[in-house]
Amino acid sequence: MKIAAIALVILALMFGGCLGYALFNTDLRVVDKGLEVLPAAQRAAEFDALKAAVQRQSLLGTVLKNEDFGPAEDYSYYVYTLRLENKCLIPAEMVEMQISPIDSDVLFYCDTGETIIPAGETRDVWCVLLTRGTPHAVRDIYITYCLWGHAQEVKFTYDSAR
Repeated sequence: MKIAAIALVILALMFGGCLGYALFNTDLRVVDKGLEVLPAAQRAAEFDALKAAVQRQSLLGTVLKNEDFGPAEDYSYYVYTLRLENKCLIPAEMVEMQISPIDSDVLFYCDTGETIIPAGETRDVWCVLLTRGTPHAVRDIYITYCLWGHAQEVKFTYDSAR
């Protein structure tokens, strides 16, 4: 009887430890970041396709300003990439990024596929921002995802100096 009691106490402690770990590690962490700045003139075909999609109102992204586009030389692409780590015991589902814009930002779009980060793994997620000119790259980025069917959000401030 004494052995059974000790075994049950050990099982209860192990279960409590797993539950505590799961409760305190239910978020995604940004472990790396990257930024690529490209003049829109280098990707003129993509710029023209974006302009046409905005005019047809068929862009798979977020239009921040409803304006007539000027020449591609007036715009830049900022490609933000974040490496996210899931330390939770279950997969993070429906992971996506959203960028908090500044005045010169025109639109942004991200990966349209369903992004799932399995438990204990890392994945890269990206978002392309089209902006007028070449303003500073500091932006607030919101990462949204679902754990256990509940929506979660992480705010990350991209700053190349840090």
